[in-house]
Amino acid sequence: MQFPITIGLRRSRFLDVFVGLSALLASSTAFMFPVTTPIQSATLCTICLFAALAWRRLTPHVTAIRLECSGGISILHAESPEFVPTEILPGATVHPWLTVVRLKLAEKSHFALIVTVDSLKAADFRRLRVFLRWRADFSGLNDGA
Repeated sequence: MQFPITIGLRRSRFLDVFVGLSALLASSTAFMFPVTTPIQSATLCTICLFAALAWRRLTPHVTAIRLECSGGISILHAESPEFVPTEILPGATVHPWLTVVRLKLAEKSHFALIVTVDSLKAADFRRLRVFLRWRADFSGLNDGA
């Protein structure tokens, strides 16, 4: 691989569908219980509110990531014109269809970068998974082993 590798990210349709189906399932479950109409209405409003909040949180704040030769990851925020270096925290999950990486910015803020197979090109997703498995040092010394 030639470093640095820049990977563009987009919104995941899989996660959008998952949130929508979860809200639909929760709404249909609310109709199954024999309660009064005001309680059912309040429950449905709460389900819709939480579904809307979850759907809004799926908007990507990171538009691109850059994989560095040193094993680090830099991110490009939607508001920022340049890449910001991050530190990879222990606890990354790398699967064939989902990758979750915990990152720490210089401001000491932590966030999880959730990347699904439809968030980027297939070749870029494969590069990210290989990078995280072989190049990055995201396993801490005390991982409970």
